[in-house]
Amino acid sequence: MTTAANEKLHVQIGQVKVGREGQSLTAILGSCIGLGLLYPAEGIFGLAHCLLSKSGNKSEKLSGRHVDQAFWSLQSMMDLNASNIRKVKALIVGGANMTMPADTDPARLVGSINAKFAYGVLRQAGLRNIYEDVGGLQGRQVTIDCTSGEFTVAPIPRLGE
Repeated sequence: MTTAANEKLHVQIGQVKVGREGQSLTAILGSCIGLGLLYPAEGIFGLAHCLLSKSGNKSEKLSGRHVDQAFWSLQSMMDLNASNIRKVKALIVGGANMTMPADTDPARLVGSINAKFAYGVLRQAGLRNIYEDVGGLQGRQVTIDCTSGEFTVAPIPRLGE
């Protein structure tokens, strides 16, 4: 359950943001991935709104457009390294197949590809405490309360349902 926070930070497509006590981070997701890192012991939380999976090149640019670059950006912004990364909890939210064409294998759609890639990036970095709410046919809203360290994921019904 999310408690009242003073400042709500909306994370739009391609953005990566970090919040602290008195703030909350939120994103509305369809096939995009919400990649969240929670480090309650240090009171810092991050959320990226990733459109695509792999950027191809690691850079110093702070960006949430690609899952891999978003993870590197969050690590930098939250000052995470090999000695403290295992204290971090991770979220992977979204990756819905919003159009769900009848003749397409769901595993080949962008939402599924993004979700699978995000999980691999986190596992490769050594994160083991990973919450996932991905796939399906409807969007989601994720909110991280940076005061309590709690998060919520709420489904967004499809039009006409």
